[in-house]
Amino acid sequence: MFRLEEFWQGKDWKMKVLYSKAGVATQILVSTIKYDLLIDVGDGVLRDLLEENYDFNKLEAIIITHGHYDHIGGLWTLLGFLRMLGRRRDLKIIAPKNCIEVKSLVENFIKIYGKTIPYEIILIEVSDGEEIIIGETVIQAFSVIHRGSIRHLGVLEPIPALGYSIRYGDQRIVVSGDTGLCENLIKYVENADLALIEATIKEKSLETSEVHLSIDEAISIGSKAKKFILIHKR
Repeated sequence: MFRLEEFWQGKDWKMKVLYSKAGVATQILVSTIKYDLLIDVGDGVLRDLLEENYDFNKLEAIIITHGHYDHIGGLWTLLGFLRMLGRRRDLKIIAPKNCIEVKSLVENFIKIYGKTIPYEIILIEVSDGEEIIIGETVIQAFSVIHRGSIRHLGVLEPIPALGYSIRYGDQRIVVSGDTGLCENLIKYVENADLALIEATIKEKSLETSEVHLSIDEAISIGSKAKKFILIHKR
C-alpha cells in the first residue's frame, strides 16, 4: 500500500522521517524504548532534532547510507553539538567501507578537537551482508547501486553505497539509501514490515538507471513490503 505519511509505529519501536528531499537532506529517526538510531544526517539534522525536543542521551548510533552531502552534511554539526553538551557515552557511526567522506570527516573532527571530546566516536565500516548488533537491534547492511551526478559533468562513477535492514523483535524496517534498480534491494524489501524507498526521478532514462529510482520503480519495490513510504523525492 502506498503510504504518504512520514511516521510508523511498530511493536515497542517507531520511525519518523524528520526530513527527506533529494539534493537537500535526509534524516530518519528510529526509536526503541531504550535507545535511538539516526539514519543519515543531512544538513539541518540538528535543527530537526531540536524541533522534536529530542533527548540526545537516547542517541546510540548514526547509520550512514553513503557519502553524498545531502546524507552527511549535518554530521560535523551534530558531533560538535554533542561535544558541547558534554556527552559521555560512546557514539557509534556505521558507514559503508571505503566511504572516504565519512571517514575523513570523523578523523578530522577527532584531530581538531582531540582530548576535548568527552565521548568516544567509534567508526564501524561495513560491507554487503555484514551485521551489527546494537542492543536488541540487528542491523544488516546490503550493497546497492548508486552514482552521483553533477549538471556540468553528468553521471559520475559508482560510490560505496548501502541500504540497511533493521530488525527489532519480530519486525523489520528496510531503508534503501540512494540507489538505482538492483536485485539486492528487492530481496531485502520482500516481506519487510516497513520499507523506506527513495523515489527521486519522475521519468527514468538509461543515463540515470544507476543513479536513482523512478517513482514507478519505487512503488513497485515498496509494494513487496507490508507498508512503504517514498522518500528522497524532488
